[in-house]
Amino acid sequence: RPYERRAGMDVFDEGGAPELQQFVLLAQSARGAACAALIRQVLAHPKVFVFGELLAVRNVRELAGTEHTPALALLNTFAYGTWSDLAPAMAATLDLPMALKLKKLTVVSMCASEEVIAYDVLQKAAAIDSVRELEDLLISLIYEGLLRGKLDQRSKHIKVAHAIARDVHPDELPRLAAKLQAWRDTNTGLMAALEGQARAYKDEQSEQAARKAALQQRVAQQMEKLRHSAPHMDMGGSSVGAQDGYDLDEDLPMVLHGEGRRLGGRVLKGKHPPGGSGRRAHEDFR
Repeated sequence: RPYERRAGMDVFDEGGAPELQQFVLLAQSARGAACAALIRQVLAHPKVFVFGELLAVRNVRELAGTEHTPALALLNTFAYGTWSDLAPAMAATLDLPMALKLKKLTVVSMCASEEVIAYDVLQKAAAIDSVRELEDLLISLIYEGLLRGKLDQRSKHIKVAHAIARDVHPDELPRLAAKLQAWRDTNTGLMAALEGQARAYKDEQSEQAARKAALQQRVAQQMEKLRHSAPHMDMGGSSVGAQDGYDLDEDLPMVLHGEGRRLGGRVLKGKHPPGGSGRRAHEDFR
């Protein structure tokens, strides 16, 4: 639902855009004075805070240059402006609900661009006389879902967490488009950098795998050379003369270091295999 009661708070959906639709439909058939009267109804509506779609209606635009131009100017002020943009003569035509709404829109606009705003700044911008009146307005905005933040009564400021977006003036579109393009370019650059790092990582992993495979191949070749350097041993590494006590897989490290070397607390027994000493076998392995 566009408007609902949730946890004791009035929550608006998109600044009252759904409520605006009924006025947009009516404006398509209203002309002249009827259209101007419809605009005032919209501006006084307690749930409508966006007006862009109404401004796009042809009958509303055609009020320009007629006796109803002030109604169109007032609608533009509510859509894009703040209290300070309101001419004194126009301010005199506002009823209480309309004046309160424009003050709310003024506060929302300021809160959308600042994280912490002093009370006196808001009071001056929205023509609010007392701190009590300002706090009541801020609390109303929070309960209506137009603003989220914390009031600091001791320091007399509000810390803003979120404020609804207002209508964007057509003159602002090029600037917004430029900002979006800059944001897109930045993201494109970041993506390219991340992809480059990912490729470099994959290449490094491939190189490490290739070096590991080459090293394993060299080790296997050296082991095979050692096996051939002991012709009296079979391929399983056991001695043909088992009485000599050789086992190639078990005693190879000690063969490489010479007869009688101690390894792991055990002394190699037996003789060096024919074909070279343990030192020579060690040199062959190297």
